[in-house]
Amino acid sequence: MDEGSACSSKLTLRLGASSGPARARPGDTTDADDEHLHTLKDTVALPVVTSLLSQEELQQLTLHRGVDGDPGDVWITVTAAGETFQDLLSSPTWRGGHLDSEQHSSFTAQECAQRLASHLEDWIAESRFGWGQQRIARYTPPHP
Repeated sequence: MDEGSACSSKLTLRLGASSGPARARPGDTTDADDEHLHTLKDTVALPVVTSLLSQEELQQLTLHRGVDGDPGDVWITVTAAGETFQDLLSSPTWRGGHLDSEQHSSFTAQECAQRLASHLEDWIAESRFGWGQQRIARYTPPHP
């Protein structure tokens, strides 16, 4: 661009209700209905969660299939001491999976456990019941 030329741009912001796609979220299919989710709960979620929360604190632990996100998304919901933690546990797109193919490349069980441990440790430190505590997850990693 030479010095004599001018450049301009225009930005328009519209405030109000979104007309875009719905936000990804946990769906109605849970580990109670889905064998894969049930296995993931037993091998990944339960060991991590119970290493960080006492029996008195843990009220609910549920894995869900996601909706309005990418096919294959798995969500986790943990209720502890009256507070709720909800997070996307795994998604096939995190590794560049192709949504139009059968070959999704989800995180391994060990990667899901590590990610969950990190996010749950942070959440507990910010919660009312665990404010300021630095809890460290101590669990046996799932086999690859």
